[in-house]
Order: sequence, then structure tokens, then C-alpha cells
Amino acid sequence: MNVGEKIKKIRKMAGMTQEELAEKMNVSRQTISKWEKEISSPDLDSAIALCELFEISLDDLMKGEQSVREEKISLQDMIKINQRNQKQTVLLISGLFFLMIGALATLFIVAIESSTNSIEYMLYRYIVTGQYSSAPIDYGRLMAPAILLIAIGVILSMVYTIEKWKGKKRDDS
Repeated sequence: MNVGEKIKKIRKMAGMTQEELAEKMNVSRQTISKWEKEISSPDLDSAIALCELFEISLDDLMKGEQSVREEKISLQDMIKINQRNQKQTVLLISGLFFLMIGALATLFIVAIESSTNSIEYMLYRYIVTGQYSSAPIDYGRLMAPAILLIAIGVILSMVYTIEKWKGKKRDDS
């Protein structure tokens, strides 16, 4: 495994994007990308800074087939990974919750509409005098909150999907 592959592997194990690593190293994201693609190599100062950041030896970073130690991810990076995962989980659960509530509200409204129509039909049949006047219910108004809940659920689910896609795209670059 060459140096660029090791840098990329260590960065991904730490749950960092190229931007985050570049910020910690005080270099540009493009510099990190060039290191990982073997277009250029880190200078000695940058290599030492990388080793200190990821708590690995310079030998482990620069030597040929040495394995990268996975247990050297810092606690701070693990906390960042955990927070990112928690935010995404809350987003997904919120989206699914709104979808479920919206669907249940829709089913409830449809059930009310069906039973109301049945009751209206029975009353109409049994009232012969003609004094029965229909008082229709505006189901559109009842359906609006259910549709809003479904829309919120869909939007939150889409945001979750986009965030996952962006995170994956960042890690791949």
C-alpha cells in the first residue's frame, strides 16, 4: 500500500472528509486530494503532522506494506463520527414518523368519510318527510394536515438521503 492509499484509509477510518483533514493540517483540500491520488507527496513537516494527528509512526505511514493501526483513531474523531451518525438517525426517524402519522391520519379521514356517507345514506332512506338537509363535511380541510405531515416526512427523508449521498461523495473524493 502506497502513502496516498494509507492517507486515504487513515482519513476514512477517522471518519473525516478531505476538507476536515485539510483544515486540521492547514493545507487546501486539493493538497489532500493530490496526496491521496499520488500526484504529490506530503513534505516531511506535513508527514510528521499527519503522524501526530493520527497517532501513527512515520515508519507506518511511509513504509511499504505496513498495516495501518485502526486503534489509533482519536477520541475527538470518534465523537464527531458518532454525532454525525446521531444527526442522520434523528433525521431519518423524524421523516419516517411524519410519514407514518400522515398515512394514519389519511386512513382515519377516509374511514370517517366512508362511515359518514353510510350514515347519510341511512338517514336519507329513513327520513321520508323531506325535512332532512345534508350538511356535507369539507374533507379537503381535514385532509390538509395529513398531506402536510406526509410532505414533511418525504422532505426529511429526502434530506437524509441527500446528506448520506454528499457524505459518501466527499469520502470518495
